[in-house]
Amino acid sequence: MATTQLTNAQIEAFNTTLKVRFNQGLVSVKETWQDVAARMGSNNASNTYSFLSQIPAFKLWVGSRLHKTFAKRAYTVTNERYENTFDIPRADFEDNNLEMYGDLSQSYGHSVIDLKNDLVFNAIKAGFSSICYDGQFFFDTDHPVTANEDGTGAVTAYSNMQAGTGEPWVLLCTDRAAKPLYLQERNAAEFYAKTNANNSDSVFETDVFSYGGRWRGNAAYGFWQLAFGSKAALDVTNFTAAFTAMMKVKGDGNRQIGVTPDVLVVGPDNMAAAELILKAQQNAAGATNINYNRVRLIVDPRMGA
Repeated sequence: MATTQLTNAQIEAFNTTLKVRFNQGLVSVKETWQDVAARMGSNNASNTYSFLSQIPAFKLWVGSRLHKTFAKRAYTVTNERYENTFDIPRADFEDNNLEMYGDLSQSYGHSVIDLKNDLVFNAIKAGFSSICYDGQFFFDTDHPVTANEDGTGAVTAYSNMQAGTGEPWVLLCTDRAAKPLYLQERNAAEFYAKTNANNSDSVFETDVFSYGGRWRGNAAYGFWQLAFGSKAALDVTNFTAAFTAMMKVKGDGNRQIGVTPDVLVVGPDNMAAAELILKAQQNAAGATNINYNRVRLIVDPRMGA
């Protein structure tokens, strides 16, 4: 019996199928990072985030414009490369044993979204020991705020954290153009196939066709004023203290910023406590729960201890 020769046209047709399934994976799973961060494009090996020392505001116009030079603070975030790769034995093509690989390719597309979610939520969890633009940890007790809008004058220390030893929980303000976190993207996810038997080393040497995805980027911290982190017990007292502290934070020049938290991010161990604070219409004493639906609750396993 004559053997059917595997052709490049057949391989290319299947490559197209795998690419379609990979791209389907990119859109068929929720990008939860978008609930707490914004995308920041990147055109170089790294992004330098030059933030004003405070969130800008309009003032009453009296006489000539008041030209202010805000103190600029910056930090640099390098784009990292990420990949995922799988091989298909040539024999599976010859034997038409390919059905499983469509699902596999789609799951590899899923993993790109998992990566983005990992980067952002892991950055939140790491905020107690990771530097942001003012040289302090993102969640810290002594963020410097100056008496004058240009970054000069006496310095007042502001805290956006509660100390403790428990699983971290975080309040965020996400409804502004400025964000507490960013997903920095240098290159969108792409799908590659190395399958030409005439010029592919992997096909010639190991008799496999190789496929994979590539993404380049990172997570970055934005304005610390829009976040408050705690490792203290998640109870009404600590929740109220954190919420109030965010509302009271000021910018340079002693200006009230007007931050109101709208998201609470917790891990598995704090889920029940968070639901008692935000989802129960009555408290333990039977009185009206004044914190009912005060902020949106996000439970993410990456916040786990």
